[in-house]
Amino acid sequence: MRPSLPPDWIRCTLDDIKAPRDAAIVGGPFGSKLGRADYLDAGVPVIRGCNLGNTEQRFVTEGLVFVSPEKAHSLARNTARAGDVLFTQRGTLEQVGLLPRGLPWRRFVLSQSQMKLTCDRSRADPEFIYYQCLSPRIRDYVRRNTIATGVPHINLGILRRTPILLPPLREQRAIAELLTTIDRRIELSRRMNETLDELARAIYRAWFVDFQPVHANAHNNRHVSVDETAAALFPDAFDDIDGQRVPRGWGLRNMRDCATLRNGATFTSRDFVGPKTRSKANALPVIKIAELKRGVTKKTRYSVHGHRGKLAIDTGDILFAWSGTPDKSIGTHLWSGGPAWLNQHIYKVEPHTPAERGLVYCQLRELQATFVNIARDHQTVGLGHVGKKDLERVMTVKPPRRLIERFHQQVGPMIDRMLLNSLTARELAGLREKLLPPLMTGDLRIEQAVALVQP
Repeated sequence: MRPSLPPDWIRCTLDDIKAPRDAAIVGGPFGSKLGRADYLDAGVPVIRGCNLGNTEQRFVTEGLVFVSPEKAHSLARNTARAGDVLFTQRGTLEQVGLLPRGLPWRRFVLSQSQMKLTCDRSRADPEFIYYQCLSPRIRDYVRRNTIATGVPHINLGILRRTPILLPPLREQRAIAELLTTIDRRIELSRRMNETLDELARAIYRAWFVDFQPVHANAHNNRHVSVDETAAALFPDAFDDIDGQRVPRGWGLRNMRDCATLRNGATFTSRDFVGPKTRSKANALPVIKIAELKRGVTKKTRYSVHGHRGKLAIDTGDILFAWSGTPDKSIGTHLWSGGPAWLNQHIYKVEPHTPAERGLVYCQLRELQATFVNIARDHQTVGLGHVGKKDLERVMTVKPPRRLIERFHQQVGPMIDRMLLNSLTARELAGLREKLLPPLMTGDLRIEQAVALVQP
C-alpha cells in the first residue's frame, strides 16, 4: 500500500511536468551524430557525465569539451539551457545535475549518454525536481529499472515514467530554497579551502621554490611575504649543491626523508562487517581512493579491530594516494572524516615533528604534477604508481629548523581552518541527507524543517 500524501500534494511523472514545447524531455544524439572527432577546444560546450558533478555540485565546468556552432545547430533538439535538469543515461547512473544560471554559455549540447528535462515552471520548480531526483525514492526507481544488458543504462521512456510527488509550487520553492541554502554553505566551505590551499602553496613557492626573500635580502630589500623577523631567517646568497642552487646554509633531502610513510593495509572480504552489525561491533570505515574523493558514503565498507597490520587514521592526518589512475587518483589529501582504517595504495604521511606538518603538506601538494608524471611512466593497464624508490629521487630543499617553525606559524592556521571547513561541510551534508527524504514525501513539512535548521 502506498503511503498517504499531504492533501495538497499530487502524484505525477516527469513527463507530466515537462514544458509544453518540443524536445522538453530528450536525450543526446544517436549513433555517429556526435563523436570525439567533433570535439574542439572552444565553441558550444558538450555535457558529459563528468560534468554532472555530485550531491554538493549541480554542474561542473571542468573537463568541458566543445563543438562548433554549426554542429550545435544541427543538434538543436539535443540541447540544454540554464534551468534544465540533467540525467545520466548510461554508465554512472543515478547522477543528476542542474544547469545553473550565470555561466558564459547560453546553450549546451547533450552527449550520447545524457538526458535533460525542461520543466513547465507553472507546475514544477526545476530546483525542487533536481532535489526530488536525488532522493532515495527516485534513486531506488532508477536501480529497479536499470537495463543490465551491456553497459548499465536507462532510456528516455524510463525517465519519462519517473514517479514524482509534487507539492504546491510555493512549497516546492520553499523546500528548494532551504536545501539550496545548505548546498551553498557546503560550496562556500569548499571554495574557502581551495583559496586557503592556494595561499599556503603560494607562500611555500615564494620561500622554498623561488627563494624570493633570499633575492630580496641580496638587494637589501624585504619581500612582501615576510616580516622583519622572518626576513632575518633567510640568507642573502646561494650555494651550489650537486649542481642545484640552494640558499646558503640550507641543504637538500629527498621526499622519502621528509616524513615517515606508512602504507595502508590489505583488506579481504573476511575483514568487513555488514551494515546491521557496524554500530554493535564499533566498526570503522575503510578508506580507499573513492573515500578520499567523495568521503564516506553508503558504498563504504567497514571493519573492526583484530586484523594484523591495520593502520588507523583520524582527522588532520596527511594522506598520499600513490597508486591508481594517474590524473584522477594520485595526490595528497587532508583527512577530515574522523577515525578510520587506511586501505592499501595510500600512505599515511607522518612529519618528523609537528612543526614540519605545514612544510610537508605543501611540498607534496606542490609536487603533484611531478607525481602524476612518475605514475604515468609506471602505468600499466590504466594504473600507475609512485613508489618509495621514486620518492627517493625527488629532491627538495631542507631549510633550517627555525625557518620551518616560522613557516608553520603562518601556514598551520590555514591548514587548521581547512579542516574546520571540511568538518562543517560534512555536518551540513549530513543534515541535507537527513532532511531530503522526508521533505520529498511530505513526511516533514517545510516549517518543521526550517525549525530544525535554525540555530
